[in-house]
Amino acid sequence: MFTPRVFAAVDLGTYAIGGGWTTASPDNEAPETRKIHFFNNWESQPAPTVKNLSALLLDADGQMIAWGYEARRMWLTQGMELRTAGAKYHHGFKMDLGALMETSGTEEAVGAAQDASKDDDDLELEHTDHASGVSHRDLQTAELLTMLLRQAVQTMLQQIIASGYDEDDVRYVVTAPACFSDYHKAILRDVIKNAGLPGEDGRVLLSLEPEAAAHYARVAGAHPGGSAPGLMAPGARFMVVDCGGGTIDITAYENDQDGKMVEIGRSLGDRLGSDFLNRRVESEYLAESFGKEVMDGIREACPDALLNMIDQWERAKVAVRLDQEDNLNLLIPTAIDRKMGATGRRRLARRQNKVDDAIVLTPAQLHALFDNVVPGTLNLIDAQLNEMESAQGDSDTPNVIVLAGGFSNSPYLQQAIKERFGSRATIIVPPNPDIAVLAGAVHFCYDPQTRARRSRFTYGIDTAMPFEEGIDPESTRLKTPDGDRCGDRFNIYTTTGQSVPTDAEVHQTLIPLLDEQKTVRFGVYATRDTQPRYITDDGCDQLAEVTVDLSPVMRFDRKERAVRVFMKFGETEIKVRAELVHGGGEAQAQVRFHSNY
Repeated sequence: MFTPRVFAAVDLGTYAIGGGWTTASPDNEAPETRKIHFFNNWESQPAPTVKNLSALLLDADGQMIAWGYEARRMWLTQGMELRTAGAKYHHGFKMDLGALMETSGTEEAVGAAQDASKDDDDLELEHTDHASGVSHRDLQTAELLTMLLRQAVQTMLQQIIASGYDEDDVRYVVTAPACFSDYHKAILRDVIKNAGLPGEDGRVLLSLEPEAAAHYARVAGAHPGGSAPGLMAPGARFMVVDCGGGTIDITAYENDQDGKMVEIGRSLGDRLGSDFLNRRVESEYLAESFGKEVMDGIREACPDALLNMIDQWERAKVAVRLDQEDNLNLLIPTAIDRKMGATGRRRLARRQNKVDDAIVLTPAQLHALFDNVVPGTLNLIDAQLNEMESAQGDSDTPNVIVLAGGFSNSPYLQQAIKERFGSRATIIVPPNPDIAVLAGAVHFCYDPQTRARRSRFTYGIDTAMPFEEGIDPESTRLKTPDGDRCGDRFNIYTTTGQSVPTDAEVHQTLIPLLDEQKTVRFGVYATRDTQPRYITDDGCDQLAEVTVDLSPVMRFDRKERAVRVFMKFGETEIKVRAELVHGGGEAQAQVRFHSNY
């Protein structure tokens, strides 16, 4: 059995990536005094920071030239030479994963993926070790994430090994947004494997970003104030709003009598992070100010100068307030000024009250920018707070909203949340909220404090149950040696909203229908309905396919080739395993999650 001596976490963020680690020791048993080590000396970093940029600079063959701040420095200083040689700069690509699947229906999602594959000269959706229906674009994004994760892990390992530990001493955790589906997590599992991390069960955990932030907030010194209990006290109720670059993710907890966290609301999240403000600034405001023809020329000839302007915005946006009354100016670099020429400068001056050396963002424009993400964030918080209040009963314990993540430093976001929810909950921001997910992931890796989670959906598998005359459709009737069966029945494992202990494992026993069967194959399905009867019911989608090999027991009679299928829903990701009831022990079970869910 693996006994870790080192607990290491990687916060795989949209804007930035970082690593932290701690060691197994009596001094580290108490989370309040646990010592976490960070790497904060990245090549070309503008200032000491525990996170590097989630950026890659690749050559024409897709091989890495540099990563992080060094990749950006080279792109800014050697951009023309690198572009001529076919190099490409990638940043903020994590949320491209599965972006084509963010549609309302299964058919639309698969159609979008197929269209994307056609655009990329790839007509077939592919499968990986853990996922099916993977588009060419998702594979490309996964390859970028693999390169990025590998670099972060290698950097952290250098520290760990230099401290006298071995690579085999380490248990890892990698963070994932709460809005990631099981398909996204399956792709992330492929990324983890291809980045060279251990493949043994329990060696690499996944932690939802807001759940990691909750682990940090509990020990970081944040307190609701007054007579309210601290975040580690039994009975404390709090919501964590993780405001990152790519997503806003939310979870809510109530501590049990031992101070362990029990999820009291389903994890919520959406693509509402601060990086979308950056993209909107470029795609709309800069493009409108320069004009389409000039903007196309800038993207082609001097994208490094364009990146410089986005960096200006990145630094300036954290000072924008809800009651902002002043303009915000982004200075135009020389390379872009040359592209504009006299005509472009005159055009810009007419638009901006004679200002032609900067892009002027008015208070109205700034409000419009933040309105891309803030109202959606407030709606997510409202939905989670409603769930918390409905489950509160007669308790007088106040609800607390904890803001975490780099975007939570935004005065605009903080003011909007306090204005909307200040009368319903206490709102706090722990110290250094930008490292909350990373530091919390280390705590999670050392000793997860979550005792139970809420099931997001009703999960189950398709099985052939006895056919019921007058109830089951004739089209579902199957003739088997054991009588007529209905082949489309939904066999429920757990229901939506159900509290599931993190260590709970549910199992069903399956028997092959036919004598010649060499495998048992079934789908894993999900729906928001609490009592689905058929896997074909509206709103019911297949999210995975499982194949169990019966080769070791084919010498037995059919009914002795039974398989116990175990599933866990209380962890960060769904887990499936199988056992052969007679003479086989653990069975080989291949699980692939689908892109249509």
